[in-house]
Parts: sequence; C-alpha cells; structure tokens
Amino acid sequence: MHDRRTEPRADVDVEVHYRTAQEFVSAYSRNISGGGIFIKTQHPLPLNQTVRLRFTLPGITHQFQTGGIVVWSNPVSSRSFLPFGMGIKFLDLDPKPKQIIADFVKANAPSATWEKEP
Repeated sequence: MHDRRTEPRADVDVEVHYRTAQEFVSAYSRNISGGGIFIKTQHPLPLNQTVRLRFTLPGITHQFQTGGIVVWSNPVSSRSFLPFGMGIKFLDLDPKPKQIIADFVKANAPSATWEKEP
C-alpha cells in the first residue's frame, strides 16, 4: 500500500472538540500534520462536512481553534483494515499556529524521510 501523505505526521493523543451546525462533540486524535488531524471516533462525519476544531498539544500552551473539512472517513462498520475515524483538513489556520504545529510535528514525527508525490 502506498502512503499518499505529503506531510510528516506525529502521533498525538489529545482531546479534540469539534462542532458542526448540528452538534458539539469531543473525541481523541491519533495523529497530526501541518495540514490536518486524524480523529478517532466510532461515528465519523461524512466527507466534506465542515467543522470547527479546538484542541491543545502536549507541552504547548496555545489553544488551537480552526475550521476544517472531513477529507477521509472510515466508520467502524466498514471492513477496512484502516483505523476507524476521520481525517480533517485544516481550512483557516493562521500562519503562527500553523508554524507551532509544524514545529511540534518536526520534533515528534518518526525519523522517516518524507517526500511529496509528483
């Protein structure tokens, strides 16, 4: 299986609060990159659902608040070997918080070399 990720990711298990037009939910993350976050949940939102996210990262006092959109979803009922939950792409993350996340990922990502796909 070829990994289509274009940015390094760091494993991180933090509580993420997310809100849609209909509900407010809390769940836990699995990993994060400069472009988005994966949230472990047995009830992932549908693709293209927009959300507002709020979370903090270990060792960082900044509270991140940003919009996002579901770009990957895998419900528990699927027969996929992939983890259940949803991938959310950050939509309106300001440059300073984005840099804080990038620095966190760089400090915590596995030492694998990451290359962008052509």
